[in-house]
Amino acid sequence: MNSPQAPSPWRAFLVYSALRVVLLLASYLLLTALGLDGLLAVGAAVLLSALLSLVLLRRQRDAFTAASMARADQRRADREARRARLEE
Repeated sequence: MNSPQAPSPWRAFLVYSALRVVLLLASYLLLTALGLDGLLAVGAAVLLSALLSLVLLRRQRDAFTAASMARADQRRADREARRARLEE
């Protein structure tokens, strides 16, 4: 009764998180190059990277959502199959 494995949501999460960190660092470096420094640069970089990630990382967010939903569906199907076997 081996069912096909659902794609791992962890991989999609790690890719998305790594890209968020890259966007944050790039935003910070850009803002410091433009003359901002200290807490203002950090705060502005956080806001800028958040806005950029909404636009640029949509595909990665969708991949994470799809992988999570596939895993949840697979676990639900496995649970129902076990219940059916127990009721026999």
